[in-house]
Amino acid sequence: MKTPQNSERRPGAGARWRLFAALPGLLLATLLNGCAGQPPQTAAVIDSGWLLSGRALLGEEVDGASLPEDDILYLSPEMRSYLAQLAPGASGDVRLQALLRGFQQQDFNVEYTPDATLTAGETYRQQQGNCIAFTVMMVAMARELGADAYFNQVEVPPVWGHEESQTFVVYRHINMVSESLRGRRVVDFNLAAYDPVYDQRKLTDSEAFAQYYSNRGLELMQQGEKRPAFLYLRKALELRPGSADLWANLGALYSRYQQFDAAEQSYLQALQLDRRHAIAMSNLERLYRHEQRTELADYYAERARFHRERNPYYLYYQARNAYEHGDFREAKRQLKRALWKYENDHRFHFLMGLTSYQLGDVEDSRSHFVEAFSLADNPGTRQAYTRKLDYLKEHR
Repeated sequence: MKTPQNSERRPGAGARWRLFAALPGLLLATLLNGCAGQPPQTAAVIDSGWLLSGRALLGEEVDGASLPEDDILYLSPEMRSYLAQLAPGASGDVRLQALLRGFQQQDFNVEYTPDATLTAGETYRQQQGNCIAFTVMMVAMARELGADAYFNQVEVPPVWGHEESQTFVVYRHINMVSESLRGRRVVDFNLAAYDPVYDQRKLTDSEAFAQYYSNRGLELMQQGEKRPAFLYLRKALELRPGSADLWANLGALYSRYQQFDAAEQSYLQALQLDRRHAIAMSNLERLYRHEQRTELADYYAERARFHRERNPYYLYYQARNAYEHGDFREAKRQLKRALWKYENDHRFHFLMGLTSYQLGDVEDSRSHFVEAFSLADNPGTRQAYTRKLDYLKEHR
C-alpha cells in the first residue's frame, strides 16, 4: 500500500489525467509553443453540435438527460461514521492531521490501481483507485472535517520512451491542497515525483470533475464500451467546453471507432482553442497519413517536429540517451541546449554534472552538482543524488 505524503510548503505529483491517442502506434505529443505558417487547405468544417450529438458514433442523438451524473464527492454512512470520531470538537486542520495519521496507520486502505477512476465513496469501499480517485476521496473527507481543501493541478514534464523517441506522453497530475494558518499542506499518493519547478494551479471543482469524467471515459474506451465512453467524454465537455485537451480526447474516441471525419473535426476544434496544442497536431498528422493526405500529414508532422526539437525536456531526453550509450560529448551538447532554454530543472544540472565528471571536467561537474542540489528541495531526490555520487566514487 502506498501512503499519502503531506507537506506544509510544497505540492506533490498527483492524479493522472490521461490524453489518449487512438490510431495504431499513436502516442501522445506534449503541449509546446506554436510555430508560424498556414496549413494546406482542408475541406473540414467544424460542426461542434454534430460532434457532441453522438450521431456519428452511436447512430442517434444523445439526450442531455442521459449523461452521467456521478456523485463524485459522496460520503457513505460508513465514511461519515469514521470521520465523526476523528478529534471531535477540534479545528478542521487538526482533524485533517488525524485523518492522515489514520491512513498511514491503515485505519483504511487504498491500493493504487491506475485504471480505476472512482468516486470518493467507491474508492473508500473498494479500497483501490488511481490518483484522481484518491484525491477525490481525500478532498471529500477533508471538507467533511471542516478543513479547507481543494484540487491542485501540477504540470509535470513530458517523458519520452526509449522505444519511441519521436513521441512522448504528457500527464496531468492532481493532488489535494489544504491551507490553514499553519501553512499549506499537500496530500498525495507520492510526493517524491514532484519538484517545485513545476507549474501548478488551483482547480475549481468543475475543472476537476471534468478531468474525472474524461479519465472515466477513456477507461471505458479502452474497455470497448463505446456508448458509455462517449457519454462520459461528452459530460466532461459539458463542464469545460473550452478545453482543447477534452476535444482532443473526444477525437481519440472517434479515431478508435474509425470515425475519422469526426476525429478530424475534434482535433481541429482543439487547435482552434489552442493553436499550439501538439497532441492534436500529432494526432492529425497520423490521421492524415492514414488517409494518404500527404500534404496535410507532412504539415502537421513538421509542426510537431518544430515543437519537439525546441523543447528542453526533449533535449534532456536526447542527452540522457547519449549518456547511457557512453557518448558524453553528445550528451553535453544537448544539455547545453536544454539549459540555455530552461535552467531551473535540477535534473538537467545533475546530468550535466555527471557528464562533465565523465569528461574529466571536475570544476564544471562540481558547479552543476551544487546547482542540482540547490534546486532539488525534495529530500528523497537529494538522497538519490547522494547515493549516485557515492556509487560513482566507489567505482571510479
